[in-house]
Amino acid sequence: MNRKIIQIGDTPLSYSVFSLESSPAHKNKEGVVEIIFCLKGSVRFSYAFEDFTLRAGEYIAVDKDAYFLYKGKDNICVSFYLDMMRYEDIYPSVRHAFYVCEGTPETDVSYYPSPSHIKLKGLMIAALKCAIEDSDDKQMRVIADKMADLFVNKFDIAFYHYGSENMPKKILQKTRLTNEYLLKHRHEKVFIKDLAEAIGVNEAYISEFMRKNSVGFRGMLGYIRANESEDYLLNTDKTITEISEECGFSDVKYYYSAFKKWYKCTPRQFRERFGKITDTDIEYLPLNSIGNLVDGMMKEHFMSMYTEE
Repeated sequence: MNRKIIQIGDTPLSYSVFSLESSPAHKNKEGVVEIIFCLKGSVRFSYAFEDFTLRAGEYIAVDKDAYFLYKGKDNICVSFYLDMMRYEDIYPSVRHAFYVCEGTPETDVSYYPSPSHIKLKGLMIAALKCAIEDSDDKQMRVIADKMADLFVNKFDIAFYHYGSENMPKKILQKTRLTNEYLLKHRHEKVFIKDLAEAIGVNEAYISEFMRKNSVGFRGMLGYIRANESEDYLLNTDKTITEISEECGFSDVKYYYSAFKKWYKCTPRQFRERFGKITDTDIEYLPLNSIGNLVDGMMKEHFMSMYTEE
Protein backbone atom coordinates (compact mmCIF):
# COMPACT_ATOMS: atom_id res chain seq x y z
CA MET A 1 0.00 0.00 0.00
CA ASN A 2 1.44 3.38 -1.01
CA ARG A 3 0.73 5.82 1.77
CA LYS A 4 -0.01 9.47 1.23
CA ILE A 5 2.52 10.95 3.63
CA ILE A 6 3.16 14.67 3.82
CA GLN A 7 6.54 15.92 5.01
CA ILE A 8 6.39 18.98 7.29
CA GLY A 9 9.05 21.26 5.85
CA ASP A 10 12.57 20.34 6.90
CA THR A 11 11.46 18.88 10.22
CA PRO A 12 11.68 15.23 11.39
CA LEU A 13 7.86 15.03 11.29
CA SER A 14 5.53 13.79 8.56
CA TYR A 15 1.83 12.99 8.71
CA SER A 16 -1.02 11.26 6.95
CA VAL A 17 -4.75 11.92 7.49
CA PHE A 18 -7.11 9.09 6.61
CA SER A 19 -10.34 7.23 7.18
CA LEU A 20 -10.36 3.47 6.77
CA GLU A 21 -12.10 0.18 7.27
CA SER A 22 -9.01 -1.97 6.72
CA SER A 23 -5.43 -1.89 5.51
CA PRO A 24 -2.78 -4.57 4.89
CA ALA A 25 0.25 -5.23 7.06
CA HIS A 26 2.72 -2.37 7.16
CA LYS A 27 6.18 -1.91 8.62
CA ASN A 28 7.99 1.40 8.87
CA LYS A 29 11.52 1.99 7.68
CA GLU A 30 14.35 1.83 10.19
CA GLY A 31 14.45 4.62 12.73
CA VAL A 32 10.88 5.87 12.16
CA VAL A 33 8.32 5.87 14.96
CA GLU A 34 4.74 6.02 13.74
CA ILE A 35 2.04 7.27 16.12
CA ILE A 36 -1.50 6.39 15.02
CA PHE A 37 -3.86 8.91 16.61
CA CYS A 38 -7.63 8.35 16.36
CA LEU A 39 -9.56 11.62 16.16
CA LYS A 40 -13.03 10.21 15.53
CA GLY A 41 -14.82 6.85 15.56
CA SER A 42 -12.74 3.73 16.12
CA VAL A 43 -10.33 1.36 14.44
CA ARG A 44 -8.80 -1.93 15.45
CA PHE A 45 -5.00 -2.02 15.60
CA SER A 46 -3.23 -5.38 15.54
CA TYR A 47 0.34 -6.45 15.85
CA ALA A 48 1.62 -9.84 16.84
CA PHE A 49 1.70 -9.09 20.55
CA GLU A 50 -1.78 -7.65 21.06
CA ASP A 51 -4.89 -6.10 19.53
CA PHE A 52 -6.27 -2.74 20.59
CA THR A 53 -9.39 -0.78 19.70
CA LEU A 54 -8.38 2.84 19.27
CA ARG A 55 -11.19 5.29 19.95
CA ALA A 56 -11.36 9.06 19.62
CA GLY A 57 -8.53 10.63 21.60
CA GLU A 58 -6.48 7.43 21.85
CA TYR A 59 -3.24 6.51 20.12
CA ILE A 60 -0.53 3.91 19.80
CA ALA A 61 3.08 4.14 18.65
CA VAL A 62 4.83 1.47 16.60
CA ASP A 63 8.45 1.36 15.53
CA LYS A 64 10.06 -1.92 14.43
CA ASP A 65 6.94 -4.07 14.33
CA ALA A 66 4.59 -4.94 11.48
CA TYR A 67 0.93 -4.12 12.10
CA PHE A 68 -2.40 -3.79 10.34
CA LEU A 69 -5.63 -1.86 10.89
CA TYR A 70 -9.12 -3.26 10.50
CA LYS A 71 -12.75 -2.97 11.63
CA GLY A 72 -12.71 0.80 11.15
CA LYS A 73 -15.98 2.50 12.06
CA ASP A 74 -16.79 6.07 11.00
CA ASN A 75 -13.23 7.06 11.83
CA ILE A 76 -10.71 9.75 11.08
CA CYS A 77 -7.13 9.06 12.07
CA VAL A 78 -3.78 10.77 11.77
CA SER A 79 -0.46 8.98 11.58
CA PHE A 80 2.58 10.97 12.63
CA TYR A 81 5.95 9.71 11.42
CA LEU A 82 8.85 10.82 13.60
CA ASP A 83 12.29 10.21 12.10
CA MET A 84 14.36 9.38 15.17
CA MET A 85 17.54 9.03 13.11
CA ARG A 86 17.58 12.82 12.82
CA TYR A 87 18.42 12.83 16.53
CA GLU A 88 21.26 10.34 16.54
CA ASP A 89 23.87 13.01 17.31
CA ILE A 90 21.92 14.04 20.41
CA TYR A 91 20.67 10.59 21.45
CA PRO A 92 23.19 7.96 20.26
CA SER A 93 20.93 5.14 21.49
CA VAL A 94 18.14 5.75 18.94
CA ARG A 95 19.56 3.46 16.25
CA HIS A 96 19.25 0.46 18.56
CA ALA A 97 16.19 1.49 20.57
CA PHE A 98 12.79 -0.12 20.92
CA TYR A 99 9.83 1.90 22.19
CA VAL A 100 6.57 1.08 23.94
CA CYS A 101 3.95 3.83 23.91
CA GLU A 102 0.30 2.80 24.14
CA GLY A 103 -2.09 5.67 24.73
CA THR A 104 -5.18 3.55 25.26
CA PRO A 105 -6.91 2.12 28.35
CA GLU A 106 -6.55 -1.37 26.85
CA THR A 107 -2.79 -1.32 27.45
CA ASP A 108 -1.20 -3.46 30.13
CA VAL A 109 1.36 -0.72 30.86
CA SER A 110 1.04 -0.33 34.62
CA TYR A 111 1.84 3.39 34.66
CA TYR A 112 -0.65 4.46 31.96
CA PRO A 113 -1.85 7.18 31.81
CA SER A 114 1.31 8.94 32.89
CA PRO A 115 2.16 12.65 32.52
CA SER A 116 4.27 11.64 29.51
CA HIS A 117 1.31 10.01 27.73
CA ILE A 118 -0.75 13.14 28.35
CA LYS A 119 2.07 15.38 27.14
CA LEU A 120 2.54 13.41 23.92
CA LYS A 121 -1.16 13.70 23.14
CA GLY A 122 -0.97 17.45 23.68
CA LEU A 123 2.03 17.69 21.37
CA MET A 124 0.20 15.83 18.61
CA ILE A 125 -2.80 18.12 18.91
CA ALA A 126 -0.48 21.14 18.82
CA ALA A 127 1.29 19.73 15.74
CA LEU A 128 -2.03 19.36 13.93
CA LYS A 129 -3.09 22.87 14.88
CA CYS A 130 0.21 24.30 13.65
CA ALA A 131 0.02 22.32 10.41
CA ILE A 132 -3.55 23.49 9.73
CA GLU A 133 -2.51 27.09 10.34
CA ASP A 134 0.60 26.58 8.19
CA SER A 135 2.95 27.68 10.97
CA ASP A 136 6.64 27.99 10.23
CA ASP A 137 9.03 25.08 10.55
CA LYS A 138 10.50 26.45 13.77
CA GLN A 139 7.37 25.67 15.80
CA MET A 140 7.03 22.22 14.29
CA ARG A 141 10.67 21.49 14.97
CA VAL A 142 10.19 22.36 18.65
CA ILE A 143 7.22 19.99 18.80
CA ALA A 144 9.18 17.22 17.06
CA ASP A 145 12.12 17.72 19.43
CA LYS A 146 9.84 17.35 22.45
CA MET A 147 8.26 14.21 20.99
CA ALA A 148 11.69 12.69 20.40
CA ASP A 149 12.75 13.52 23.95
CA LEU A 150 9.69 11.71 25.31
CA PHE A 151 10.40 8.58 23.30
CA VAL A 152 14.04 8.48 24.36
CA ASN A 153 13.56 9.36 28.00
CA LYS A 154 10.09 8.00 28.82
CA PHE A 155 9.02 5.42 26.21
CA ASP A 156 12.15 3.34 25.77
CA ILE A 157 11.27 -0.35 26.11
CA ALA A 158 13.46 -0.39 29.21
CA PHE A 159 10.76 1.50 31.12
CA TYR A 160 8.14 -1.05 30.08
CA HIS A 161 10.25 -3.98 31.28
CA TYR A 162 11.18 -2.13 34.47
CA GLY A 163 7.50 -1.42 35.17
CA SER A 164 7.81 2.27 35.95
CA GLU A 165 8.38 5.56 34.17
CA ASN A 166 10.67 6.57 37.03
CA MET A 167 13.61 4.36 36.17
CA PRO A 168 16.93 5.39 37.77
CA LYS A 169 19.32 6.81 35.18
CA LYS A 170 22.11 4.36 36.02
CA ILE A 171 19.82 1.39 35.42
CA LEU A 172 18.51 2.92 32.19
CA GLN A 173 22.01 3.56 30.88
CA LYS A 174 23.17 0.04 31.65
CA THR A 175 20.05 -1.47 30.10
CA ARG A 176 20.68 0.52 26.94
CA LEU A 177 24.26 -0.71 26.81
CA THR A 178 23.14 -4.34 27.08
CA ASN A 179 20.43 -3.93 24.42
CA GLU A 180 22.80 -2.11 22.08
CA TYR A 181 25.41 -4.84 22.41
CA LEU A 182 22.86 -7.59 21.75
CA LEU A 183 21.51 -5.77 18.69
CA LYS A 184 24.96 -5.25 17.22
CA HIS A 185 25.92 -8.89 17.72
CA ARG A 186 22.56 -10.57 17.09
CA HIS A 187 23.84 -12.49 14.05
CA GLU A 188 26.72 -13.98 16.00
CA LYS A 189 27.01 -16.61 18.70
CA VAL A 190 26.62 -14.45 21.78
CA PHE A 191 27.38 -15.57 25.31
CA ILE A 192 26.62 -13.69 28.48
CA LYS A 193 30.32 -13.62 29.34
CA ASP A 194 30.92 -11.62 26.12
CA LEU A 195 28.29 -9.08 27.13
CA ALA A 196 29.69 -8.81 30.65
CA GLU A 197 33.20 -8.23 29.32
CA ALA A 198 31.99 -5.63 26.82
CA ILE A 199 30.37 -3.44 29.45
CA GLY A 200 32.96 -4.04 32.17
CA VAL A 201 31.14 -6.15 34.76
CA ASN A 202 31.24 -9.78 35.81
CA GLU A 203 28.98 -12.46 34.39
CA ALA A 204 27.00 -13.04 37.57
CA TYR A 205 26.27 -9.34 37.93
CA ILE A 206 24.93 -8.78 34.41
CA SER A 207 22.90 -11.97 34.55
CA GLU A 208 21.15 -10.83 37.73
CA PHE A 209 20.85 -7.26 36.46
CA MET A 210 19.04 -8.34 33.29
CA ARG A 211 16.84 -10.78 35.16
CA LYS A 212 15.79 -8.10 37.64
CA ASN A 213 15.47 -5.05 35.36
CA SER A 214 14.64 -6.52 31.95
CA VAL A 215 13.60 -9.89 30.55
CA GLY A 216 16.90 -11.67 31.02
CA PHE A 217 19.81 -12.24 28.66
CA ARG A 218 18.27 -15.08 26.67
CA GLY A 219 14.84 -13.42 26.63
CA MET A 220 16.11 -10.11 25.22
CA LEU A 221 18.35 -11.75 22.63
CA GLY A 222 15.46 -13.95 21.50
CA TYR A 223 13.16 -10.92 21.25
CA ILE A 224 15.65 -8.96 19.11
CA ARG A 225 16.18 -11.86 16.71
CA ALA A 226 12.48 -12.73 16.50
CA ASN A 227 11.64 -9.10 15.76
CA GLU A 228 14.15 -9.02 12.91
CA SER A 229 12.60 -12.16 11.43
CA GLU A 230 9.35 -10.28 10.71
CA ASP A 231 10.88 -8.78 7.55
CA TYR A 232 11.86 -12.19 6.21
CA LEU A 233 8.47 -13.72 7.03
CA LEU A 234 6.54 -10.91 5.32
CA ASN A 235 8.78 -9.95 2.42
CA THR A 236 10.63 -13.10 1.32
CA ASP A 237 9.93 -16.71 0.38
CA LYS A 238 12.73 -18.01 2.61
CA THR A 239 11.95 -21.12 4.61
CA ILE A 240 11.57 -20.99 8.39
CA THR A 241 14.91 -22.77 8.74
CA GLU A 242 16.63 -20.25 6.46
CA ILE A 243 15.10 -17.32 8.38
CA SER A 244 16.21 -18.85 11.66
CA GLU A 245 19.80 -18.94 10.41
CA GLU A 246 19.64 -15.42 8.92
CA CYS A 247 18.54 -13.99 12.27
CA GLY A 248 21.22 -15.68 14.35
CA PHE A 249 19.32 -18.50 16.02
CA SER A 250 21.43 -21.54 16.79
CA ASP A 251 18.67 -23.89 15.63
CA VAL A 252 15.10 -23.71 14.36
CA LYS A 253 13.66 -25.07 17.62
CA TYR A 254 15.12 -22.10 19.51
CA TYR A 255 13.64 -19.78 16.87
CA TYR A 256 10.18 -21.31 17.28
CA SER A 257 10.43 -21.11 21.06
CA ALA A 258 11.58 -17.47 21.11
CA PHE A 259 9.06 -16.37 18.48
CA LYS A 260 6.13 -18.04 20.20
CA LYS A 261 7.13 -16.56 23.57
CA TRP A 262 6.85 -13.01 22.23
CA TYR A 263 4.33 -13.28 19.41
CA LYS A 264 1.94 -15.88 20.87
CA CYS A 265 2.05 -17.77 17.57
CA THR A 266 4.56 -19.65 15.45
CA PRO A 267 6.55 -17.96 12.65
CA ARG A 268 4.45 -19.87 10.11
CA GLN A 269 1.20 -18.68 11.71
CA PHE A 270 2.51 -15.11 11.71
CA ARG A 271 3.33 -15.35 8.00
CA GLU A 272 -0.13 -16.75 7.27
CA ARG A 273 -1.90 -14.06 9.26
CA PHE A 274 0.06 -10.94 8.30
CA GLY A 275 1.52 -11.85 4.95
CA LYS A 276 -1.76 -12.63 3.22
CA ILE A 277 -3.70 -9.52 4.23
CA THR A 278 -4.44 -7.61 1.04
CA ASP A 279 -7.73 -5.84 1.77
CA THR A 280 -7.44 -2.08 1.50
CA ASP A 281 -10.29 0.30 2.16
CA ILE A 282 -8.73 3.65 2.96
CA GLU A 283 -9.48 7.26 2.02
CA TYR A 284 -6.91 10.00 2.45
CA LEU A 285 -8.26 13.32 3.66
CA PRO A 286 -7.05 16.92 3.32
CA LEU A 287 -5.69 18.49 6.49
CA ASN A 288 -8.17 21.38 6.40
CA SER A 289 -11.06 18.92 6.70
CA ILE A 290 -10.21 18.10 10.33
CA GLY A 291 -9.97 21.65 11.72
CA ASN A 292 -13.12 21.38 13.83
CA LEU A 293 -12.10 18.01 15.21
CA VAL A 294 -8.70 19.35 16.23
CA ASP A 295 -10.21 22.43 17.88
CA GLY A 296 -12.63 20.28 19.86
CA MET A 297 -9.87 17.90 20.91
CA MET A 298 -7.64 20.79 21.94
CA LYS A 299 -10.37 22.23 24.16
CA GLU A 300 -11.12 18.84 25.68
CA HIS A 301 -7.44 18.13 26.33
CA PHE A 302 -6.90 21.52 27.95
CA MET A 303 -9.95 21.15 30.20
CA SER A 304 -9.01 17.62 31.28
CA MET A 305 -5.55 18.77 32.34
CA TYR A 306 -7.02 21.21 34.85
CA THR A 307 -10.27 19.60 35.95
CA GLU A 308 -9.47 15.91 36.43
CA GLU A 309 -8.32 14.79 39.86
